[in-house]
Amino acid sequence: MSFRLYRIDAPYVDAHSWRQVTNADIARNWAEGPIQFAKPMVNWGGPDGRVGMEFPLLHLLTAWTWRITGVNSAAGRAVAVVFSVGTVWLLYLVGTRLFGRPAGLASAAVLALSPSNVYFGRTLLSDVPMLFFSVGAVLGYVIYVQTSSRLAALLGATSLALAGLVKIPAILVLGPVIWCGIITRRNRLLADPWFVAAPLAALGAVFLWYLHADLLYQETGLTQAIFRPSGTYPGDIAAWSGPFATVSHWTRADLLTMDTFWRLAKRFYSLHLTPPLFVAALAGALFVWRPLPWRTIVDVWALASASLVLVSLAGQVPHEFHQLPTLPPLALYAGLAMAPVFDATRWRRLGMMRTVAIPVCAAAAIGYFVFNFRNEYGIRTLYRADQLGPLMVTAGWAIDVVTPKDALLVTMDYRHGGTNSPMLLYFSHRKGWSFDAESLLPTVIDYLRRERGACYFATSDWKALSELRADVVEYLADKPEVELPYTYWQFRLWDLGCSDQK
Repeated sequence: MSFRLYRIDAPYVDAHSWRQVTNADIARNWAEGPIQFAKPMVNWGGPDGRVGMEFPLLHLLTAWTWRITGVNSAAGRAVAVVFSVGTVWLLYLVGTRLFGRPAGLASAAVLALSPSNVYFGRTLLSDVPMLFFSVGAVLGYVIYVQTSSRLAALLGATSLALAGLVKIPAILVLGPVIWCGIITRRNRLLADPWFVAAPLAALGAVFLWYLHADLLYQETGLTQAIFRPSGTYPGDIAAWSGPFATVSHWTRADLLTMDTFWRLAKRFYSLHLTPPLFVAALAGALFVWRPLPWRTIVDVWALASASLVLVSLAGQVPHEFHQLPTLPPLALYAGLAMAPVFDATRWRRLGMMRTVAIPVCAAAAIGYFVFNFRNEYGIRTLYRADQLGPLMVTAGWAIDVVTPKDALLVTMDYRHGGTNSPMLLYFSHRKGWSFDAESLLPTVIDYLRRERGACYFATSDWKALSELRADVVEYLADKPEVELPYTYWQFRLWDLGCSDQK
């Protein structure tokens, strides 16, 4: 757990800050106002930014936490840490149930020390509770087939539903869940309601929520890339803006290349597992074949995870956290290979005292983890401790100081693919609309000023704006610029003039 506390108080400007800030945005709206769980609201959707998205459980828990602690990054990240540490514990139970305590300990250690799982385990991303409920679903059904405990089956089915609700890729755990029934119930599987009715009920709950989310998208035009691409605005705004660079996660033909798969393989080797754990996972998958009656459950889990990667390469390549569902089966494979190291009986047979062996192994593991995490995928790429992200926080504070609390903003944060960016709007505590340099036109700024009440225009990338949007610069030329104290030169703010609005 201690690793996950590193920079826990950092603002949400580290890797994948956009999605973290979007989630924080929703949670803060609920922490400061009424909670409308079925209608999550984002600041980049104007004054009524209801958005179709996944089941916002993490957002709700964060909002409740912030109502107690006040809105701060550490408390928000702590919610994710609880889920992340809980996932390690659940995987220990799964590994112990399937292969014995040494393998369970080894599997939990692999997941606990995975650099990607440590980093993402303290981010405000829905993938963290998704992983928790996914492992919980498998654990519940493993206990059920081993003990016939209906309580375990109920918890497994509930976890299955919550995993898919929190993030839809989690339905891949249906593979190992159903396989538990196939290898234990065989021709009696269809007579067991916990393997028929319960998964169907879980899928029904998932279907109903995402149907609701899609209907909400059709009403507002705002979505978080579930089945429809995100990065757009509804028709009246789109009519005045430039082309949107939409976001979709499904595999395209141009991604089916060796370069793509080599890039993902290197990511598993260096970030998700690290070289020794990568080798251990391969060894467990390929060579540990002594009589293990439950081994095929992990095989099916791994195949289901691999299929998720294959069908969603457009999301997998730019987003490391999209591979998190593959980590539990890989950790179990590594746990199989590393089980002898965690077997106290073997240590005693070798004459090694536990009081010596355990501290030495723990110190070696911690030392290696710290060394590995200082590479390009660690402090620099993920935590971004030495980059300009904190300046976004300062700029947001400055905008908050110099603009009215109810002012609506138009913002531009990115050159490309940045429509719906929550960044400046979140840190300035304002509502409005955001575009990238390609979709931002003078016509859309003026439309939002005249018809929607936008009072200010702000950018966090003046260089991109001046290089790519001479028409916008010309439009702003006769607008008064508002000084932003204590900010980097690229952050600029203009008063659009609210007095002549309708």
